[in-house]
Amino acid sequence: MSRVIEFKTSVATALSGLDISAKKMHELVGREKPAGQHHMKYTPADMRAIRYRSVGLEPPETSLMPKVETKIPPVIVTRMTKGGVGKTSISVNVAAALGMMGYRVLMIDADPQATASNLLGIETSSYGNTIAHIGQFLRRASNTPDSDLSAAIIQIYEGGFLDLIPSDITLAETDASLVAVMSSHTRAELFLARNVDFLSQNYDVIIVDTAPGTTPIGLAFSFAARASGKVLTVVEPEGSCLRALDSLASNLAEIKAVTGAQIAMEVIINKYHPSLKHVRESMGFLYSKYSSMLNDSIVPQFSGFARQLNPASKDAGPLVEFESVSVGATAIFDVAKSLVQSFRITQPGLTIGDK
Repeated sequence: MSRVIEFKTSVATALSGLDISAKKMHELVGREKPAGQHHMKYTPADMRAIRYRSVGLEPPETSLMPKVETKIPPVIVTRMTKGGVGKTSISVNVAAALGMMGYRVLMIDADPQATASNLLGIETSSYGNTIAHIGQFLRRASNTPDSDLSAAIIQIYEGGFLDLIPSDITLAETDASLVAVMSSHTRAELFLARNVDFLSQNYDVIIVDTAPGTTPIGLAFSFAARASGKVLTVVEPEGSCLRALDSLASNLAEIKAVTGAQIAMEVIINKYHPSLKHVRESMGFLYSKYSSMLNDSIVPQFSGFARQLNPASKDAGPLVEFESVSVGATAIFDVAKSLVQSFRITQPGLTIGDK
């Protein structure tokens, strides 16, 4: 089920963030081009090797690395109170981009619509009643590690660079059941804490795509985001989306009032089209009210995002995989690299400052 991801030198250069030549990058990979292959093609494992060797280390798969502290990897929780802004598309493409960069990513689809799962090639409807989603873990009030967690995970990229806990419509039953649960807002944090050994051993970052609106699962993951100090949100620069952003800010303020958890927002502007007057006006509002929270990378309006879920296309899937040299993918790569810094994503034996 997992797939091999390969990409060209130009894409590898964009993903690495290193100011080095193509020749030097090839040297850092430490392998020759396969026979008959005209150009070097890179994999997530190559990008991981480049990151380590650029600072004089060998990847942990091939050398002994100092034991790192066991702690929950950075958790990027994506939330928005309005649907249709491109939140899931950004979440999945950022997860794919980080996987391509050589980070070990766990994507959790926490939306009963299962769009993130579908975008990653998992048609959950075909699983019948056999799918295991995040809901079954959030219902548990136990501190004992979940022995069935690994069985619930689907490997998307070969080598463990992108894994998925999928979703389906039955996840809505968990939302309904959590309404009557005491301290339901702590369930996501409890899930992460009791599985810290497994998660820290296998992943560098966890990305959670929540449902639009304000749901018990969304609130639980928002509370769990207090470890990072913020949630990631996506906004389209137009009126109704700006009101939804205000609504999310108000929701996070309520969480602080009730629980004491101070959770900020990091805002990604999506579907930017500078020739439209209302977009320019909305940008002015965003910069005046939310300037300190805005991610520096802006994702443009790009038709490729609409093609991702087209069942008639042989290239259905994350844009960064199939249109990796497009303006949309380039913007996603920039977003992913910025999130490495702002959410302090790193790898065993490396520091945040290492690429």
